[in-house]
Amino acid sequence: MQKHDGKLTYQALQSVNYLDMIFSETLRKYPVYPFLDRTCTKTYRVPGTDIVLDKGVFAFTSILGIQRDPQYFPEPERFDPERFSDANRGNIPRCCFMSFGEGPHKCLGLRLGYLQGKLGIAHIILNYRVHPCASTPAKMEFNLHSFLITPRDGVPLKLTRVTN
Repeated sequence: MQKHDGKLTYQALQSVNYLDMIFSETLRKYPVYPFLDRTCTKTYRVPGTDIVLDKGVFAFTSILGIQRDPQYFPEPERFDPERFSDANRGNIPRCCFMSFGEGPHKCLGLRLGYLQGKLGIAHIILNYRVHPCASTPAKMEFNLHSFLITPRDGVPLKLTRVTN
């Protein structure tokens, strides 16, 4: 904030690399949409197998499964924003981090989604101290009846307003 005259600008948000790393790691562990669905536009044989996907077949890819696969993300249950540092981002295989989809049908709102998410987090951490409370779960439980990945009982936290 000091570098940007105390204003939370687009440039200020873009310069906070660690916030981007935290946001990316959160989306890796908890992608909003747990899978991608596509329709085969032509018959396709999966290389090295006898599996054939016929034209018109719906194909589903588990984003949650890939983004929690230890082959691609060592210790996948551990929250580690450093996975997304400039030094480490190149170690993530292409198409293994796809919280906004991948390929020609990738979410057009990716940049807006990141910007809105980072802006919301920035406003909270600039104005509040965030603490767990008595009802904050040690391990997140998910709503099994939701189409999206959402916490079963919300995320109860204690926010204390920061005074200048």
